[in-house]
Amino acid sequence: MKRIATVGAVLAVLTTLGACSGEEPLPPVDGTVVQPGKPGEDSQVLDEAPRVETATANDADIMFVQMMIPHHAQALEMAELAPDAGGSKQVRTLADRIQGAQRPEIVYMSGWLSDRELRVPTKQQIEDGTVPMDHAAHGDHHGSSMSTHDMEGMASEADMARLADARGAAFDRLFLELMIDHHQGALAMVDEVVRDGSDQQINELATGISADQTAEIQRMRTLLAG
Repeated sequence: MKRIATVGAVLAVLTTLGACSGEEPLPPVDGTVVQPGKPGEDSQVLDEAPRVETATANDADIMFVQMMIPHHAQALEMAELAPDAGGSKQVRTLADRIQGAQRPEIVYMSGWLSDRELRVPTKQQIEDGTVPMDHAAHGDHHGSSMSTHDMEGMASEADMARLADARGAAFDRLFLELMIDHHQGALAMVDEVVRDGSDQQINELATGISADQTAEIQRMRTLLAG
């Protein structure tokens, strides 16, 4: 977040410093910003506040978003099975919560990619098990892709088939086991982008995902134990 000192705040600091040093404070300068100089240097009067450059998205940010969209999509596929599986109310409530959190995040991430003219994983690509991978350079589309099976925590096709066929308590247990692994995979992806990424929006998104899914893992473990 950019933090630009107001004229009043800067002058207040300069007034305090002047009072402490015994020197006369600088007179107010209307419509300008005073930028304190380095030690031993004079302050400068600027016509406008200096701009603080923010870091642009890098490969880690882009990879995180392009991977997290199909990762979330599988979680939604799993959660959508809960209402008709005859399981417990607690698991159905959890599934609703997962959908309520992850659907808007998919929309947000898709918009983030579109705004940067980067490829958004399509439904067909996700179903085929491959997603596009772009690079940070604007429009640098190399046509590379990544298999969803290589992503952390993704359930296999066999696991998804077993979940679709399960009913009652058996569904609940398998759903919780698979979703815990799925969430842990997402947390591993979050750790990578928080460490290596540079985009503030994606950092905030990732930390939000981490908070939500860490809490849900604890809830699911409690349900499994019960």
